[in-house]
Amino acid sequence: MKKFFKSTIGAVLAVIAFSLFWFWVNKSYFQLGFSLFFVALFFGIEAARKKISRNPKYIHYRFFSKKISEPQKNIIQQNYSFYRRLKPDFQKSFDNRVAVFLEQYKIIGRQGVEVDEEKKILIASCYTQLTFGMSTYLIESFKTILLYPDYYFSNITKDNHLGEFNPHLKIIVFSWKHFWEGIKVDDNNYNLGIHEFSHAILSSSKAKNFRSQTVAENDFEIGYRKILDILKDREFYTRLYHSEYFREYAFTNNSEFISVILEHFFETPHEFSSKFPELFEIVKEMINYREEWFQN
Repeated sequence: MKKFFKSTIGAVLAVIAFSLFWFWVNKSYFQLGFSLFFVALFFGIEAARKKISRNPKYIHYRFFSKKISEPQKNIIQQNYSFYRRLKPDFQKSFDNRVAVFLEQYKIIGRQGVEVDEEKKILIASCYTQLTFGMSTYLIESFKTILLYPDYYFSNITKDNHLGEFNPHLKIIVFSWKHFWEGIKVDDNNYNLGIHEFSHAILSSSKAKNFRSQTVAENDFEIGYRKILDILKDREFYTRLYHSEYFREYAFTNNSEFISVILEHFFETPHEFSSKFPELFEIVKEMINYREEWFQN
């Protein structure tokens, strides 16, 4: 109950209830009309704000965009078909987001890994691709990225990993070998970068209440909840599980399922949309993915 009254909808309903009470006491149509007008105005402004925050022209327009160098652009061009397909104006927005990402987050090598320019650009581009439809794309659930050369032993889980997201320490860890393989082969439904960044975005959206979420975080969480709802359908879940399209690891828990289907969304979108169109559309909405970004 306490959480409800802290929410935006709870506050609005409280205003309506208060207005109805005083209308019952004073029989003032003016007071009732004013209160209802206030509520309608609030919802109208909120709806307009959300619509604008999902509009590609608004999301990707910047007065002063940060630029990256030609060698950096070449790294993206050579390794990301997503980037090559973008219209020139959206490529500029992609460049800006890559530059901002590298200013915001630290990337640190472990066990002899040298964090060179190529590694930094590839990591930033992976995150930018995943969050390209989000108006607010920088999140606080991680601050540092650690790179290991290969599988590494985690002192926290006491097990070997090729990647992980730790919300308590606010770090993401990658095996560089496996991160690079996910970029190099972009149609095998394995992309370690997309996978771990998805965990961080989901954590960020779930960590905030409705009132404090950005539109992007809210969209992501709504999509997450829609997916959980359709997974409750036993027939649909059975079809998913036995399709052999999604690897078995996807069914470990809800969080892993979200990360795996996002890998599939970017790696084999046509197959995904033909096999599970309803699930594909939910994912598309949750990250605000737009076909209008791309050249014909």
